[in-house]
Amino acid sequence: MSDASLIPAEDLQKGSFLFCGGAIPRDPDKNWDIPLDFEEQCHVTFKNLKGVLEAAGTTTDNLIRVIIYLTDMRNWEAMNKVYAQYIKSAPARACIGINALNNRYQIEIVADALVPAKK
Repeated sequence: MSDASLIPAEDLQKGSFLFCGGAIPRDPDKNWDIPLDFEEQCHVTFKNLKGVLEAAGTTTDNLIRVIIYLTDMRNWEAMNKVYAQYIKSAPARACIGINALNNRYQIEIVADALVPAKK
């Protein structure tokens, strides 16, 4: 995959389905740095997810399911505002509060999408 691929994530395409193993807040435009600000982590994570989808030939409009992991559920509202900027469709969605993520990550996203047949 391209630089948009996520280093620790395992993205797998089976037929017309894409399973994104975990979009994380590592910024490929800043030497894979991890932003400290939660909202910026959200933007980087959603941009990374979008990049993986586009590299596979699909878009956020074709998302089937999105699972968002947050290390602090008090950030749900801020995450939801950023989510609405990137995802306009209405996939099945869950937001789960967890104790910790790798490194300084405050958010990670697992997603499944349809990949349209090439014409």
